[in-house]
Amino acid sequence: MSRVKTKTSKKWLLSGTSAMLAAMFIVSGCNSKENAASSPSGNPESSQPASQASQTASPEDSGSETKDFVKLSWYMPKPIDNMKDQDAVLAEANKIIKEKLNAELQLNLIDNAGWEDKMKLISAAGEPYDLVFSTFATNRISDNVQKGALLPLDELLQKYGQNILAKVDPRAWKAVTYNGKIMAIPAQTPYSPAGAHVFKKDMVEKYQFDYKSVKSIQDLEPFLAEIKKNEPDMIPLLATANGTASGVTLYDYTTVSPGISYSEQDGKIVKILGVAQNKANYQTINDFYKKGYIAKDAAIKTDYLAEAKSGKYAVMRDSGGYTEDGSKSTATYGFPTVETLSGYPTISTNSMTSAASAISATSKNPERAMMLLNEIWGDKYLLNTLAYGVEGKNYTVKSGTVKDGNPTIEAKSGSEQTWAIWHNWLGPLWDQWDSNWNSTAALEAMRKNNENGKASGILGFIFNPEPVKNEIAQVSAIQKEANPILTTGSMPDFEKYYTGLQKRLDDAGMDKILAEAQKQFDAWKTANS
Repeated sequence: MSRVKTKTSKKWLLSGTSAMLAAMFIVSGCNSKENAASSPSGNPESSQPASQASQTASPEDSGSETKDFVKLSWYMPKPIDNMKDQDAVLAEANKIIKEKLNAELQLNLIDNAGWEDKMKLISAAGEPYDLVFSTFATNRISDNVQKGALLPLDELLQKYGQNILAKVDPRAWKAVTYNGKIMAIPAQTPYSPAGAHVFKKDMVEKYQFDYKSVKSIQDLEPFLAEIKKNEPDMIPLLATANGTASGVTLYDYTTVSPGISYSEQDGKIVKILGVAQNKANYQTINDFYKKGYIAKDAAIKTDYLAEAKSGKYAVMRDSGGYTEDGSKSTATYGFPTVETLSGYPTISTNSMTSAASAISATSKNPERAMMLLNEIWGDKYLLNTLAYGVEGKNYTVKSGTVKDGNPTIEAKSGSEQTWAIWHNWLGPLWDQWDSNWNSTAALEAMRKNNENGKASGILGFIFNPEPVKNEIAQVSAIQKEANPILTTGSMPDFEKYYTGLQKRLDDAGMDKILAEAQKQFDAWKTANS
C-alpha cells in the first residue's frame, strides 16, 4: 500500500536571547482539550474532531479546486548552515503533495545573515510567493501586517484549515489577530519554556555540590568559587555577548518592546533597567566577572551553543528544554549534566508567535497554500519528512515504522547533520516523531507545560512601534553596543556603567517609548475590559 494512501494515526504524539535560538533547541500532540475548542472565532461549529477535519480538508473533497497543478513557494530562514539533500527531501515530500493537492512545494531557504533584508526586498518588489516564516522577532508579523504583505486567513482557515483549527492552542489566536483578522498561524511551541541552571555532572559529584538548592544566580557563588580555585582548565560560568548567564532572567516581567516590559505582579509598564532585581542580577554578573568566574573574552563570544558544547564550563543555561534529570541538556551539550529549575515565564503574545506561518498577499494560490499547511498539520509523515529528511539518508528508524505514524528514529546530528527544519517552524511540533532530538516524553512535558502555563496579563496586546520607530532605532543601536558588556559583566565600574547606560537610553527616547507603550496598553485594556 502506498504510504500516502495510509490513514494517518490520530494519536498525537522546547530561552535565550532570541526566539530563533530557542526554536533551534525545540523539538515537537494534540489533546482532547485542544481538539474541543480551537476555533479562533469561538464558533463551536468550526471546531471538528481531527478525524473529521482531515476528511474535510482532503483534496478528494476539494473537488475541482485542486484540478489545476500549481507550484507553491515557501520562504524561511535556513535553520542550520550545512543543509544538504534539499532536492531529495522535497522530492519525497512532493510525492505526497502532488497526490493529495496536485501541487509542488519549493522551499526557499535563506541564510540567517540575509534573512531580514531579503524578505524586505521581496516585499518591496511585490514578488509573488505563497508562504513565509514570520514571528514577533524576525520578519515581524506586525511589520508585515502594516505594509500589507500578508493575507487575512479567517476564511481560508474555516474552509481549508480544519486540521490546523483542531490543533492550535485556542489562546494563541489572540497573538496573531490584528484589527479582528487572523494574519498568521501560530505554531505549537513551548509557550512558557522553563529556565534552568545546568551543571556539569562530574563537577557536581566531585565537589558534592547541592545543586538543587540553587534558587537564584547569587546561590551559584560557592560552586563557582570551588571550580575557580581547583579546576584551572575550566571556566566556572558560561555567558556570551548574546547569551545571558544562568539565572539572570526575570520571569515576572513580559517584554513589550526592547527595554520595556510589563510587570505581571504590579500590572504596570516599566523600563526593565529600572527594576531593582534586574540591576542586582547584572551587578552579580559583574562581580562574578571580576572574580574570574566568567571568561575574560566573553563579550566577544557569540556562539553560546558552541561554547556550551566545548565542555569547559561548569554552569550553563538550560538547553531550551528543561528536564529534571538533565537528559535534554545532556543530549544537546554532549556530556552528562544535571539541572535545577530556575523558573517559568508567563505565556505572552511574543512566546506564542516565536514561530508562525503566513500566506503572502502576493500569493497566486492562497487556497492551495492553506491546503498545504493543513496537510502538514494533519499528515505526520509529511511533517516529519520536511523536518527530518529522508529515511536512510537523514535518519534511521530504531523501532516501529514511518507508516504507523509513531516510530522512534535517530536523526543525524552535529557535523553529519545534512537536513533539519525545526518542526515548530513548520507548525505542529507535538507531531514530531520520538527521536534523539526530542523524546515523546519530553514533547509531552512541553505540551503539558503549555496547558498549565500562566498567561500574561497582556496576552493579546500587540505593541505598534510605528509612532516611536525613530526612538526605537536609536535605543536599539545603544542596546546592541551595550548588551555584550551587560550580559558578561565586562565593565570596570558597574554602578557608573549601569546608570550611564540608563541615561543614554533615556536621552535616546526610552521615556517616549515607555509613554507610547503605556498609552497603547491603556487603550487595549479599555477595549478588552
